Order: sequence, then structure tokens, then C-alpha cells
Amino acid sequence: MHPYPTHQSVLAFDVEGFSDPYRDDSAQTVVRAGIYRVVQDSFAAAGIPWDLCVHEDRGDGAIVVVPPEVSKVLLLDPLLSGLCAALVDYNRHARLSERIRLRLVVHAGEVGVDDYGLSGTDLLAACRLLEAEELRIALRHSPVPLAAIVSDGIYDSIVRHGFRNIDPAAFHPVAVKVKRNRLHGWIHLPGTSIPPVIDREDPPSDSPRQLRAATGTFVNRKRELRTLDQAGRQGQLVVLIGPPGVGKTAFALYWANRVRARYDGGQFYADLGGPGRPVALVEVLGRFLRALGVAAARVPVDTDEQAAMFRSLTAGRRLLILLDNVASADQVRALMPASESSVTVATSRVRLGGLITQGARFVEIDRLGVPDGVELLSRAVGAVRIKNELDSARELVTFCGGLPIALCVAAARLVSHPKWTVKRLVADLDGRLDRLSFGDDLSVKAVFDVSYQALSMPAARLYRLLGLHPGPDFDAGVAAAALRTSRPEAERLIDEMVNANLLEEVAEDRCRFHDLIRLHAMEIAESDESSADRALGVHRMLDWYLDTATAAGRVVTPHRQGLRRDIEHVPVDQVTFDGHADALDWLDRERTNLLAAARAAAERGMPTKVWQLADAMWGLFLYRTHYHDWMQFDLLAVEATRGGPDLAAEAEAQDRLGLLYHALHRNDEALTHMARAAELWRELGERHRIAGSTERFGFAHLDEGRADLAIDHFTRALAGYREAGESRSTGLALISLGRALIESGRYTEATGHLHEAHTELTALPIPDPYNSARALLALARAETGAGNWTGAHTHLQATLTAMREVNSPLGEADTHWALAELYEKTGDHDQARHHYQVTESMLTDLGNPGVARVRAQLTALGS
Repeated sequence: MHPYPTHQSVLAFDVEGFSDPYRDDSAQTVVRAGIYRVVQDSFAAAGIPWDLCVHEDRGDGAIVVVPPEVSKVLLLDPLLSGLCAALVDYNRHARLSERIRLRLVVHAGEVGVDDYGLSGTDLLAACRLLEAEELRIALRHSPVPLAAIVSDGIYDSIVRHGFRNIDPAAFHPVAVKVKRNRLHGWIHLPGTSIPPVIDREDPPSDSPRQLRAATGTFVNRKRELRTLDQAGRQGQLVVLIGPPGVGKTAFALYWANRVRARYDGGQFYADLGGPGRPVALVEVLGRFLRALGVAAARVPVDTDEQAAMFRSLTAGRRLLILLDNVASADQVRALMPASESSVTVATSRVRLGGLITQGARFVEIDRLGVPDGVELLSRAVGAVRIKNELDSARELVTFCGGLPIALCVAAARLVSHPKWTVKRLVADLDGRLDRLSFGDDLSVKAVFDVSYQALSMPAARLYRLLGLHPGPDFDAGVAAAALRTSRPEAERLIDEMVNANLLEEVAEDRCRFHDLIRLHAMEIAESDESSADRALGVHRMLDWYLDTATAAGRVVTPHRQGLRRDIEHVPVDQVTFDGHADALDWLDRERTNLLAAARAAAERGMPTKVWQLADAMWGLFLYRTHYHDWMQFDLLAVEATRGGPDLAAEAEAQDRLGLLYHALHRNDEALTHMARAAELWRELGERHRIAGSTERFGFAHLDEGRADLAIDHFTRALAGYREAGESRSTGLALISLGRALIESGRYTEATGHLHEAHTELTALPIPDPYNSARALLALARAETGAGNWTGAHTHLQATLTAMREVNSPLGEADTHWALAELYEKTGDHDQARHHYQVTESMLTDLGNPGVARVRAQLTALGS
């Protein structure tokens, strides 16, 4: 370049909003690379040699000095129109934070260069035109991503002569003031005939105050309020989630009105319509911009341009933005301000997990507890009226499931019927969702309907069928069975319902309905599914429980062969188990659902399903007792089979119930059921099972202290098993006989039988580790009685390990009991006391009546 200033063309450009908070370092890097690529390509297309120009980078833009031999006409046409088209194409494929809107100036004059870069008065003039507020305003309202300003000199020498395709009418004069300088220029929006908006925007006379008033029935929520206070102080995005009707909007309004004084830059509110009827962003942004003082004529028509203007106008302001009933994460992203001192609170029927990338904090709004629900009723209905019927009020809160919307409906009905008692209202509701409505604008069903109607068709059908699920919670396996689909597909549909807050996750891969939402699902199923389809859905779920419980039982008690199962609807994806503990844990985890399934089968007249579900639970009760549930299952099984054509099924049920009564020391009842089972086995001619009944009578007699009678029954049962060639049953009868001999003080004789029992059971082709351990436990007790204390201790340690391996708390407790008795006999009272105490604790947890004997032994041991 010449050592003296030389007359040259000057083109400078800036990326508008380059440093806005929504652009991180990564986005700015992409923008810089993008703008240079677009500008260089546009120079080449216009015939302007980029390499002959002098460039000075300014971070968010650049100054380009074009040599004198390049015609200034090319800088206006075709460069401006080509550059604008290239920006439109670039933005079409760019992320929002990487899109480019450009301010550009074209000037000419004397430009010099020294050791520090470009210099000269004309260079400063170009830069000041580029910074003109009028040019910023023109770009802000422009439908295209480029706004250019040319100096008077360029206009007079090029534009007004109309060279090439330049239309002078498309350049609009503007007087600008930058710092203390007054300049004149001409603004042009390439590619559009719309005149630029160039009037300076007056700031709004007051900050927006759009919040709705808080509701008068808001109660408690102290934990959630503390969480939101903390998030608000940190300028975060907060998303409130929870089931329909839980009071997300009321909570958000209460908090926002409480803290609004902190946000002196203004408070904005918008109802975005929810997933079923989302409000157009262009409408919401338009309202927000007008509230900020933007004249209606200056509000851009494009949503992205509106969002960019909103971010520009809110940068640095302390704002509180409440976005209610959000339908999608994109709505929130478009409406977030560009200010780190602002807070945005969103409520939604869906979970909006995508906002995690915006640093969102998710706050779960839970249902009200009974005391808070009663407080809400007191405020709405009157404290005296509620206090006079406190028990009924608590019942009403429980029926409403702690949902504020339901409680408000109930309160409205009480207020409209001043003579009604709360008890009368509870009776009137009677499990019907349609009763929880008041007029056209207050209805629990309508609230749930909005979320339900936003589901896809497959998810909506699964929602209806799961409303018929008999138990309190479920996993994807039974959901897949209801639809007869694969587990992955069911998981996808469940995720959709969880995202819509119609289901709540209670554990990994376990969900449940809120009580009222379940009632809604049931009512929708009644109206939208035929009776045949409802019955089919329930039948499939019951078959899934029976099929899976049977598979678990085969792993837990593999010696039980030839089980009868009538499964019509075999699941698409059957459950498999990783071993004994996994199968046992599944039965334990699903115990409540399996009992509910048995009850549902009984109610629907499916007796075979009832007794087979009860039979499938045997392995769980063998190892972990659960006496109450065991009783419920087998009472159902006995009732389902009594007097029916399947004598074997009734005999099995009577046998199991008799064993349970024996375990509970209710031997009179035990003998009644055992006698009925024996009668049925004799009628069927089942020699093996007849011997089994004989052994069971021995259990009851031994429990009654009639050891001689028990020995007689066990001896006869043993002979019957040996005659039938039943090795496992022979081993079990030897254990029973050994126990009876111990009670009779015949320890040496018992030891022989118990050694034989252990040998028999450990040699089985299908291992039975539990009963092998029982044989070892009985052997150790016999050895304790015989004074072989070292051998007894060795066997008991091995038994303790075995019982833990097979997950049998009762077997473990019995082993501690035997250890306590051994230590007491050897005079180590401290160890004896320890093991008695462990036994007492475990039997108490199991609800085992044997705990009374342990306590008596502990008392007798003394301090």
C-alpha cells in the first residue's frame, strides 16, 4: 500500500448480537468461520479479488479496504444482493445460536496504514455509520438478514446514477448521530422493496407487569418454594412438573407474585396452550415486544426475528418470565431472555427433558398431604364447617388424592350446598370422576382429558387398558402383554405417558397411576373399549402374571415338576431369570400385584387362574413366609376349587392351607384342611400324595407335643414314599422323623436318620439346597442333644451359609436359634443371648409365632 493515505473503497461489517448470552464460545467460533466464508464467496462471485484487499479483523466483524482499481459499483451490485442471498441460505441450515444477521457499510475516501493497522478520518466515518442506531433498528425489523448503509459520497457517485441494476429508490436517507458526530447516509435492505424502519425506538414508559393474581387457596409447598427461591436467585430456567391438576400454575403464580419486586425490569406471563392446543410463538413474542415498547408496525413477522429482537431488548434487564402450560421445549427456548439476572419459570403437562441442555432445573410439584388438603378445604369452605367433620374431611382429601383441582371442585360443591355435610359429599362421590365437576369451567375429568387427548393412538389405548390393571403398580412386561406387543414398544409408550405426567415412576421400570388418573383411565376404557376388548386386555395381563410367576417358581423350586398351567395368551416377550435370588426377588416384588391378579380372576369367574396363581407362589412362601399373603392366596384357591370338578386342584389348595395353619400353630384348623386333602387324595388314588397327607398329620401332632404319635405318622409316610420310589419325599420324611426323635430325646437314633436324609437330598438329580440345609440343621440339633458340640457347631455354620445363599430368612432364624441353644448348653451365655436376640428380631419381622418361645428362652437365660 502507498505510504500516504490513498483514495480507496471501504467496506465494513458487523455480526449483530455476536456477544449475546445465547451464543457460547462454540457458537461464536462457528459464526466467525461462517461469515468469512460467506463474505469471501460473495466477493468472488461479484468479481472482487479478496486477496488484493486489505482486511482488519474486529472479532465480531471486519474492515475491508478495496483497491482503487476495483469499481465501487461492484460493491453495491452484485455484491449486496449476492451476500444477502448467501446469508439466507446459510441461516436456513444453521442452528439458532449460529445464525448471522449482518450490518454493513460502504464508503470511500483516504485510507492510510501504519505499524498499528488502518487509519484515517474516512475510516472512522465508515465505522461510525456502521454503529448508527438507525441501522441497528432497520436490521432488527428487516425481513432479510442484511442491512446496508452507504455514505453520501457513494450515493452521489454511484447510486443516484443507477449503474447496473441499482435502484436509487431502494436507498433511504437517514441522518445519524454517533457519539458527538452527525453524519448522513442511505440505508438499503437488499432483496426487498419494503422500506426500512429507521425511527429511533423510545423505551417503554414502564416495565411490563403481566402476572395474574395468585389464587386464594394456595397452601404450604414450603419445600418447593425454597427450591424455586434458590433457582430464582441464580437466574435459572426452572420447569415445574407434576400430574394434571396438582397445582403447578397456582404454585408458579404464588411464587412469582411473592418475589416480583426483585425483577424491576418487568414480569411477563403467557399461557402457551399445552400440547393439545399450542399457541403460536409469533403471537406471544408479538405481545412481549409490544409490552417492551416496540410499535406494532416495527414488530417483525418472522418468529426467529422476533426472538432475536426480544433477546436484544431484554439483555441486561432483570426479568421474571412465567410460561404457563408449555407444549414443547422449543417454545421455552424462543421465549427465554438474554439476561443472566432474569429467571424463566415454565409449567407443563409434559416433562420437557430437552431443556436440560439449557441448564433447566426441574422441580416436582407433589400432591398435597392430608393436613394441607384439609387446610385448603378450610380456606375455601370455612374453618368451622371443616373442623366439625374433620374425619370426613380427611377422607375427602384421600379420595381426591391430594390434587388441588379435585379439592377445589369438592369445595365448590360444598359451598353451593350449604346444608350438605362433608360426609354426604364423600358418599355422593362414591368413586365416580364425573361427580368431581362444577359447572363448565371446573372439572377434574376435563383436566385429565387434555393430557389424554395429546397421547398418540397406541399410547392412548395402553392408557385405557392399564386402567384395568388389577394391582397398584406395574412394569413394561405386563403393559406389553395388555397390548400383545413387545417390551421395547411398551416401554416407548410408557415413556410417552410418563412424559405427559399421566403415569409416575415409583422405581426403576415401575410405574403407577395416581388414584384419580387411574379412575379416569378406567372410565375411558369403559366408554371407548368394548366389553370383549376389556376382558381380553385383563385376561392377557393375568396370563402374563401366571406365566412369569410359574417361570420364577421353576427357578426357585426346580424339583416341582409337571405343574399344570392353562395359559391362553403366552406373552410376546417372556421373562427369564438370572438365578434363584433373581426369581425369588421378582416374586417378592410382584407379590401384591399377583394377589390382586388372583382376586381379579376370582371376581371374573376364572377359578383355574386363581388356584394356579396361588400354586405358583409356593416357592416364595417356602423361603420367605409372608404369612398374611400366603393366607389370602390359599383361601382364594380353596374357595375357587371347593366342590368343583378338579379334585387334585382342591387337594393341593387344602394341603397348602393346612401347612400354613400348622406354621401359625393353629393346629385344629390345620388338621381340618389336612383331613380334607387326605380324603381327596384317597379318592384320586394318589399313593404318593396320601403318604404326604400322613406326614402332614405328623407335623400337627409334633407341634402339639405328641411326639410318639408324630413318629408313628412319619414312619408310615416314610414307608409310603419308599414304596412309591420318591427319593426327595423320602429325604423330607427322614428330616421329619429326625425332628420328632429329637423331641423325644432319642438323639442318637435321630442322628442316623438325619445323616441319611442329608445324603438322600444332596444326591438328588435336581438339587434342593434348602432342604439339604434343613437336614443339616436338624442333624446339628440332634448332635447338640447328644453332646457332640463340635460337630453341631460345624454343621450350624454350614447351615447358616446355605440358608443365606438360598435367601431363606426363616431358615436363617432357625439356625441362629439352634446356635443359641448350643451355646447355652456349652455355658457361653453371652453368645447364646446374642443368637437368641437375632432370632427374636428375625421372627418378629416374619410374623412367626415361634417368637414367643424364643423370648421365653431368652428370659430363662437371665441377665
